Amino acid sequence: MLIAPLLALAETVEVPAPVLSMAAEPISAQSASGTDSATETTSGEREPAASLPVSLPENPPPPKDGHLKLGVGIRGRVDLRFNDAGSSGQRRTSTHLSFDTVILKLDYNSSTFFGAAEYRFYGGNFIYSRKNGYEGIPGEINFPAYAYIGAKLSAADKVTVGLQPVPFDDRYWGSSWYNSMGFVYGLEEVYDVGISYAHSGDKISVAAGLFPTTGPAVMGQSRDSARYSVNIVRGDSYLPDASDNAERNIVAGRIQYALASSDRGKLTLTGSAWLSDVHNFDTDRDGSRRAYALSLTDETTPLRKKLLVARQVINPANAGRSDLIAVGDYDSSYNIAAKSTMVFGELSHPIETRRFPLKVNLYGSYARVFKDAAGFADTQRFNLGALWTDKATGRIRVWTELLVGRNDPYVGAGQFLSGSAQGGDNRWKVSALIMAGYYF
Repeated sequence: MLIAPLLALAETVEVPAPVLSMAAEPISAQSASGTDSATETTSGEREPAASLPVSLPENPPPPKDGHLKLGVGIRGRVDLRFNDAGSSGQRRTSTHLSFDTVILKLDYNSSTFFGAAEYRFYGGNFIYSRKNGYEGIPGEINFPAYAYIGAKLSAADKVTVGLQPVPFDDRYWGSSWYNSMGFVYGLEEVYDVGISYAHSGDKISVAAGLFPTTGPAVMGQSRDSARYSVNIVRGDSYLPDASDNAERNIVAGRIQYALASSDRGKLTLTGSAWLSDVHNFDTDRDGSRRAYALSLTDETTPLRKKLLVARQVINPANAGRSDLIAVGDYDSSYNIAAKSTMVFGELSHPIETRRFPLKVNLYGSYARVFKDAAGFADTQRFNLGALWTDKATGRIRVWTELLVGRNDPYVGAGQFLSGSAQGGDNRWKVSALIMAGYYF
């Protein structure tokens, strides 16, 4: 019989273990069965592993999708106001060095879903001083800027739900830290609660949304203005002819058409519309708001250019006068003209700084608001500024701005309450701002 000799011969032959490179199989695949690359016999000796394929498996585990990022920003400011007023009303120049805000941010992004939220804490500076009724404690005024989630329906389409940007022209009309006069009149960088849809194409992009209500007023001392966006509000008692309103059922949208493009950007024509109800709590009746804008933005060259015209008509169902209406943000309210036409233009240009550790973007803008009501003085603003950002990390950002305004609520004493409505003292006022922030 040949079986016994053959078995004896097999016991004397050594079979070399296969030589495998580490790249032949990922570690996760090697241990997927719960065993090592060699198995253990009942006698405790290790048998050589079976030969592994040289290439990766046909269906490797998908890469991890989704990224959550937490961020914090801290800002301080220096204000130089050349046309301020003393306690007895005398004209004076004032200088203020103070804390500005703490910003908490959260961003999530994946191939399917996205979301973002930002919350801000103010207080403890010259604006929120004890003489203005505050405790002077950082954080005593706080509110969200935005908080939303969304789904990507495709590479070009998305749906967003929550406290989010209202699609009326660009989110930011210009480069200034102060934004433009569009922000003052409640049309620029507004965040309201609702649902929106957006499509981004090579030539045509559209966005539209329905917003049943505005963003919330959270913590402050004002009646209804502890909020980030400029919204129609229930005016405070110190406000002359204070109206008592809230905006509802906002329908807003924009369409953008790329007229030309370059490796730097596009020449874009944008049309926007805003329709809503304005409820008055004194009369329990609804008025309306209608706003339209047309803009041309050129980003095809290093010199960025923007021109915009906007028309706003608010018909409040006020118990009193209807040629003005109360709006509010940052825990204070002021009046704006109910009917007006705004023009805005800006030029901006990055500056080559070579080995200098900061990159610089210079900008200059002009805005004028023509008001329909007889006797209402126009509001104007010139802004010349620069944004400085560190090249290494982008975490340090400093805005330096010189503002010259006439009947501008943010420039000069005596303009805040009614400068955007009837007008203030109709004189040119000057102020300078340095806003420095660190973001991590």
